[in-house]
Amino acid sequence: MPCPVCDDARWLNVDAPIGSPEFGTVVPCECQERVWGAHTTRRLRDYSDLGPLERMTFEAMEPTGREGFVDPPSFRRARDAAQTYSHDPMGWLIISGPSGTGKTHLAAAIANRLVADGKPTKFVSVPDLLDHMRATFERGNDDGDSGGDDFVGLFNHIIEAPMLVLDDLGVQSPTRWAEEKIDQVLSHRYARRLPTVLTTSLTVEQMPDRLRTRVTDPFISHRIELQAGVGNADRSAIGLDSGQLKAMTFDTFDARGAKGTSQRQRDTLESARSAARSFAEIPQGWIYLAGPTGVGKTHLAVAIANVQVQQGRTVLFRFVPDLLDQLRRAYQPNSASGFDHEFQVIRNCEVLILDDLGAQASTAWAEEKLYQLIVHRHSAGLPTVITSRILLDDAAASGFTKRYSDAIASRLQDTHVVWEYLMLAPDYRHRGAARAVGSPGRSAGKPEREASGQDLAARPASRPNRNVE
Repeated sequence: MPCPVCDDARWLNVDAPIGSPEFGTVVPCECQERVWGAHTTRRLRDYSDLGPLERMTFEAMEPTGREGFVDPPSFRRARDAAQTYSHDPMGWLIISGPSGTGKTHLAAAIANRLVADGKPTKFVSVPDLLDHMRATFERGNDDGDSGGDDFVGLFNHIIEAPMLVLDDLGVQSPTRWAEEKIDQVLSHRYARRLPTVLTTSLTVEQMPDRLRTRVTDPFISHRIELQAGVGNADRSAIGLDSGQLKAMTFDTFDARGAKGTSQRQRDTLESARSAARSFAEIPQGWIYLAGPTGVGKTHLAVAIANVQVQQGRTVLFRFVPDLLDQLRRAYQPNSASGFDHEFQVIRNCEVLILDDLGAQASTAWAEEKLYQLIVHRHSAGLPTVITSRILLDDAAASGFTKRYSDAIASRLQDTHVVWEYLMLAPDYRHRGAARAVGSPGRSAGKPEREASGQDLAARPASRPNRNVE
C-alpha cells in the first residue's frame, strides 16, 4: 500500500517561500525514517546506487589526475571545487571534459563524501537511467498500470532526490523521447534549485539550448572544465637537463657575489633569492628578475623550477630565443605536434619560466608571439617567471619594436601582478675579476643601460610589490 504522506516518493519538498534558505530543499518522509531506523549508513549506500564506485573517493584519487590523460592544473582546480561542493552542496556543479579526464571519479567522490556524512544521494549514469525508464515505461504499455506505476515511481525518485548525480550526460542515444525525459528531470530540479552534479563530455556550444541556459546560469550553476593531458613532461621537455637541476638550487646560490661585490650589491642578490624562494613555495603572480649578465638570474629561475618539479607541477623552462625557434619549427609540415598544440602547451602550463627576455631577434613575428603569450598568461593569472637584462622602466624602449612594446611593457609593469627584483653585482663568471657595475650591456643586439648601485639608490620606491633595495 503506498505511503499516504508521500505516495511512495520517499521525499517531501519543504513548503517555503522563494528567497527562504529552505526553498527548494527536500526532507525524507516519515515512511523512510521508520524503515531506515538502524543501519542508516548501509541503507544510504543502497539508496545511492554507487555500487562498485564506492571505492572512488577523494582519498583514492591521484592529486593531479591520471597520468597523461588529464592536464594536472585543470584537474587540481576541479578536485578542489568538487571537495568544496561536497561539504556544502548548493546549486548545480557541472564537471565537463574529454573522456578519461576523471569526471566520473570526481562525481563519485562527491557522492561518497555526502553518503559518509549521512546525506541521501542518488548516483546514476544517464544512459542506464534512460534504459531503466524505457523498460518500465514499455512494461506499463504491455501489462497495464503496474508498469506505468513503476515508471512514475522511478521518475519521482530521480526528480525529487535530495542530491542527484547524473553521470555521462550527452552519451545517451539522441532520441526525442530520451531528450524529453532528461529535460523534464533537469527542468524540475532547476526550478526547485535542488542540488545536482552533472558530468558531461559536451562543450557548452554542443549543448541543447535549454541545457545551455541552465548550466551557464551563474545564480545556480558552477562549471569546472577538465583539459585533456598532453603526456608527462620529462626533464628534457621541461627544458632543463638533470645536471642543471642538480647544480642550480637555492642552497647553491652564492649571494656573496664575485670578488669586488659591495654589501649593497649583496643585499640585492639576497633579496632576489629570498623572493624567488617564496615564489617557489607558493607560486602566485609573476616574478621578474632583472640585472646584467652573470649575476645569477638564471640560477634562481632554475631553482624555482626545481621546487615546482618536486611539488608535482607542470613546469616549462624556455630560453626565449630557443622558444621562438621551437615555435617556428612547429610551423613546418613535418612537425610532430603542430604549432597550435605546441603554443597551447606553453601558454597554459602551470608555471612558465622565460629566460633572458629581450635577447631574441626583434622581428614582427617573434614579438607577436611573445605578445600573445604574455597577454594570455597575464589575463589568466598563470604563475610566470621572467629573467631579463632589461629593467622594467626601460621595457617599452629596449628590445621591442613600437608595434608591441607598449602593450608588452604595460603588462610587465602591472604592479598588481608582477614583482620586479633587481640583481646588481659583478659578473661571477669572470672568476673574481670585478667588472664596473655601470658598464654597458647588450640586449637584443643593441646597447642597453644597466643600473648601477648609485642608480638603484636614486630609483624611487613608488611602485607597490616591487623590491628596490
